[in-house]
This record gives sequence, structure tokens and C-alpha cells, in this order.
Amino acid sequence: MKRPSGLDRPSGPTRLSGPTRPSGPTGLSGLWVVLRRRRVVTVTSVLALTAVVAAGTGELTVRAVIQDRVAKAAPALGGAVTVHEDGGPVLWDVVTGRIPGLEISSDDAQVGPLPQVTVQARLEGIRLGGGAASVSATHAEVTVPTRSIGVAVQAAVPSMAVTSVTTQPAAGTIVVAIGPGGVGQLTLRPVLADGRVSLTVAGLTVFGRSVPSASLGGLGGGAGSGLSSGRQTYPLGLRATSVQLLPTALRVTLTGGPTPLPAA
Repeated sequence: MKRPSGLDRPSGPTRLSGPTRPSGPTGLSGLWVVLRRRRVVTVTSVLALTAVVAAGTGELTVRAVIQDRVAKAAPALGGAVTVHEDGGPVLWDVVTGRIPGLEISSDDAQVGPLPQVTVQARLEGIRLGGGAASVSATHAEVTVPTRSIGVAVQAAVPSMAVTSVTTQPAAGTIVVAIGPGGVGQLTLRPVLADGRVSLTVAGLTVFGRSVPSASLGGLGGGAGSGLSSGRQTYPLGLRATSVQLLPTALRVTLTGGPTPLPAA
């Protein structure tokens, strides 16, 4: 009688299979490799973070130095000056010794006797090196609000109260109402000469009648008298090139050529 095939003995010896050995390191050696890899990653991350922080600190330091130089070159811009750089990181520009351009703005500048003036300026082709700095060209737009003109007139003639200031763009004049109820009218005319702008007295009326402007003291002491910065030159080599009357302000455009920047 033939035994069932399922009970047939195997022709060769039977090999018992054990647990599969992992291909990678095991035990203490494997733990050491894992810890070492984690330590390398941690050190690399710390070094990268340190480099980023150092670069950021360098950027802030360079920006502070540039802003300080601009403030020294144009102290009339006041304390609320903002500076923006063209191109990439300013730290790299300083390393190469060249900054393509700087945008400078201030809402609290002082131009001669005129306070709280808005200035938008651009410096182009800044070169650094050897402790000396220079710019190849400068452009600026100065906006003088009517309230600033009123403050300057009041300071020049303290005995007469300024009630209002209005511009007359078509006539090219500025009318300042003075005295109780604006009984007097002082007419100023912006004049561009020798790269500077001044506000000269064009006339004075009281109750509609012309009176000598000499009654205004220093403001109307003679022909061409008025509000101006005197012989003081504008900063950064700027010279006025145009003047325009707006509905609520006086706008002056200035340009300049190569000029040095004071050391920080």
C-alpha cells in the first residue's frame, strides 16, 4: 500500500530558518552612528543660524552707518530720516565699495526759516573706500506746505498774527492774511536765483490799501526782502532748478553733481 504523498520525507536535510539579520549596524555601534549623524546635523544648523544672525547684524550696522553719514551731510533733514538702498543686500554693496542708489525721505526737515518741510531725495553712484565717500549725482524734491510758510512769517513778524496762507498758482504768488480777521494781506513771490529759492515781498495791503512793506521789519526791509536761507548753500551739492506753486504748497526741485559725504 502506497503512503500518501503528503507524508513523504524530503529528499535532503531540512534547514530551519532563523531571524533575518538587519543589513545596517545594530546594538551599541548602530546607536553611536545615529547619535553622530544627529550631532553633525545639529552643529551644521547652529553654524547656519549663526551665519544668518551675523549677516543680519552686519546689515543693520551698515545701514546705521549710511544713515549717520546722510544725517551729517544734511542735518536740516531732521531726526526722522529714512534711507532705502537699491539693489541687493547693502552689506555686499559696502564690501564692493559701491551702492547703486539711496532713497532718502524726511517729513520734518528745516529749510532756512521754513519748518516741517517734506524732502524726497535720491543719491546715485555712491562710492565708499578709504574712509571717504562720495556720490556722483543728487536729486531732491522739496515740498513746503502753506502752514510752514505761515509759521515762518509769524516768526519774522511776531507782532502780527497770521490767520491764513493761500497760494495763487496762476499769479505765481502766495497770500498771507495777517492781523485780526485778516485785515492785512501780505503777498509773497517765490524767486529762483543762483540756485536758491527765496520768498520775496511783492506787496502789503491793509483794509485794501497799499502800505509800505517796511512796516514788516526785517521781512520787508527793502527790495527783494523776504523769507530765504540767506547765503547758506543747500546740502549735498544741490542747487534749485525749478519752483512750482501747488494748491496747498510750494514745491522746489533741486539737482546736484558729484559731491563728498562726511565721514561717519
